[in-house]
Amino acid sequence: MRRSSCYRSASLIAFALLIAPAQAETVQTRLGPVEVDHGLPIPATRQKLYDELDFQRAVQGVIWAEPAINNALFQQGMVKAGVPNLGAMVYDKRMQPGQETLTPNQSVIYLYDSINLADTGPVVHIVPESPINAGFFDMWMRPVLDFGTVGPNKGKGDRILILPPGYTAVVPDGYLVARPKTNQIFSITRLSIKEGMTEEKALALYRRMQTYRLADAANPKPKTLVLMGDPAQGGKQFRMNRPAGLAYWQMVHQLIDSETIEDRDRITLGSLAPIGIERGKPFAPDARMQKILIDAEQVGKLMMVNEAFSPRTIPDGVEKELYPGTHWENIQLLPSMTQEGPNSTYVAGRMIGFYQANGAQFAWDPKDYPPGFGQKYAAAYQDKAGDWLKGENSYRLRIPANVPVADFWALTVYDIETRALIEAPQHRAEINPNVNKLKMNADGSVDLYFGPKTPAGLESNWVQTVPGRAWFPYFRWYGPTEAYYDKRWALPDIERVN
Repeated sequence: MRRSSCYRSASLIAFALLIAPAQAETVQTRLGPVEVDHGLPIPATRQKLYDELDFQRAVQGVIWAEPAINNALFQQGMVKAGVPNLGAMVYDKRMQPGQETLTPNQSVIYLYDSINLADTGPVVHIVPESPINAGFFDMWMRPVLDFGTVGPNKGKGDRILILPPGYTAVVPDGYLVARPKTNQIFSITRLSIKEGMTEEKALALYRRMQTYRLADAANPKPKTLVLMGDPAQGGKQFRMNRPAGLAYWQMVHQLIDSETIEDRDRITLGSLAPIGIERGKPFAPDARMQKILIDAEQVGKLMMVNEAFSPRTIPDGVEKELYPGTHWENIQLLPSMTQEGPNSTYVAGRMIGFYQANGAQFAWDPKDYPPGFGQKYAAAYQDKAGDWLKGENSYRLRIPANVPVADFWALTVYDIETRALIEAPQHRAEINPNVNKLKMNADGSVDLYFGPKTPAGLESNWVQTVPGRAWFPYFRWYGPTEAYYDKRWALPDIERVN
């Protein structure tokens, strides 16, 4: 009996030691040492963990909100330019430096509509027969309806009825019906400037388009077109002016307060509510939360820049490297412009794509067109040595002969900060052989130059860059042919030169 009691006492002691937590402990984490007492955070640790949780919620909010934030900035810029609801702005002199839409090109005439269905109810959009490439997209950069040459009527003219979210009344016959999920929508409409299509003819076609409330169909009001012109010649500037710090969060709060709420966003909205960004409640952060939100906006933006220009989140089936061994990359990393995958929403992909771009169409889904049709794009953010492209350096890109296009090619240069056309004293951001008379090499290739100073005798082949500011190019193929698809023709890297 005595021996059994000893064993029983020893077992109880061992069991007690096994289940009893240490009274005080330091846990090493990426936040630094975290102090706990009986497995529970001490007061100072509790505050550290609260702050970190709120910071992480806010950073994820930045990444989540990006497509809608860029559209909110786009809408803000349109209002400042004088575009009313149901009106549009037209880049009648083609897009120019000083007009900060994201990664446009200078080979087309753009028209952008602005429609807020919360104020108008159903809206009619009439498009004449024309070679436009166009589509409506919503506040989250999701395509709503493609029309023009990429729509169901293939450029033969469109009568479109746009219905507000949740609309249940009778829909009249005779229209293509668009059902966006958000109140605010936009259009992106383009006419390529090439043989037979001048700036004047493009504007005349745009003037024939109509946009009006269905309630006014018997007597439509004239559509307001704001002509943007060229800022260097007295035209209008267009600035998106992305806010930072608390001003950024005020914009996020306004977005949540004014737009529809979808099931896919409810968990994110549930994470933002504890940090004071909640529908129907004022945005009034205290001093502690202000500091956290300011830090989170800064870190979140840096994370977006890192992913946008060094993307690592590549969905299955998407090709990142256009030409393996070079730094030319596919810019379309969204397998579907709906932003929805088989198991999840492409939150990272849409953040990467719409940090750089405004607008969305179903026609932008990654796919191969019949040779000679459509458009393809590539971007480069680094030179041959793997260094960022910097405005104080000089570079050369040799375009091999026989670029595989049925129409034409163009290379456009953008500023890293604005993601808009580079602004330099030269006042040019694009090289297009249909517009610029280029100096060719004997073998049919052409050398393009980028840098702060004009290369002697090669000004037509040169885009000026700005010292102290990084830049990046997009190369566009209009009507890519077989040699584009089978890679018989390839772009080499951009090289730094003296």
